[in-house]
Amino acid sequence: MELSAWEQLRKNTADKLRQVRGRIAETALHAGRDPESVKLVAVTKYVTADEGMEAALADAGCTDFGENRVPRLLEKWAFLKDAQQKESAVPFPDPRKVTWHFIGSLQRNKVRRLLPCVSLIHSIDTPELFDAVARIMGEENNPATRTYAREDALLPFPKKIPVLLEVNISGEGNKHGFRPETFLEQAAPCFEKNEFVEIRGLMGMGGLASAPDEVRAQFARLHSLLDRAREKFPQASLTELSMGMSGDFEIAVEEGATLVRIGSILY
Repeated sequence: MELSAWEQLRKNTADKLRQVRGRIAETALHAGRDPESVKLVAVTKYVTADEGMEAALADAGCTDFGENRVPRLLEKWAFLKDAQQKESAVPFPDPRKVTWHFIGSLQRNKVRRLLPCVSLIHSIDTPELFDAVARIMGEENNPATRTYAREDALLPFPKKIPVLLEVNISGEGNKHGFRPETFLEQAAPCFEKNEFVEIRGLMGMGGLASAPDEVRAQFARLHSLLDRAREKFPQASLTELSMGMSGDFEIAVEEGATLVRIGSILY
């Protein structure tokens, strides 16, 4: 990337990020909330690492990146790691100093590769997927069953992985997640004491075809479900509510989101 192109990207990204953060802060204050209680996760799935968007975001003070495909996240991790060894006009961020959020549908056969490189998984959508993550975490933290400790590993396996449970609050057939009406019963085994997986909260997406009032009701339902989960599972520290994207994040902030996943309006 030429320096002039980088400087333009840097300026544009900083401007857009400032505008979005301003909207988040204004909405939070209007709702009687502390703006600092809402974290912006920049969804970087639209670009490759060599385009410099992660660098521009980090330069502007945003190092929470969201990816929805395991291969793309791993490619970016490797690229940014290699970039630390090269001279470049673009200040590519060190991937070890970035908070990586996995926000897409996670296939069980890709869990092992993802876990060392991710800071928070938003999309645990079934008890079976939770069990797979817990099993693999246990295997990789046991010297007798460890398989990932290779010389080409990007990072060592974590001792514990934080996750969110995804709830299908819109009811759309193409969405993944626990059903709201059976969530507390279906997810109960996930809340049993686990040495390697920590449930931090819930995630949900508003319906693509839903009117704003419907989206608000969906987000309010997820917040209510989080409150009920806190009562039923007091052993868990349920602090996070991940909801809201580029088209509805202000509604999500009004309804209690602590994580908003912003993509298209940053680009």
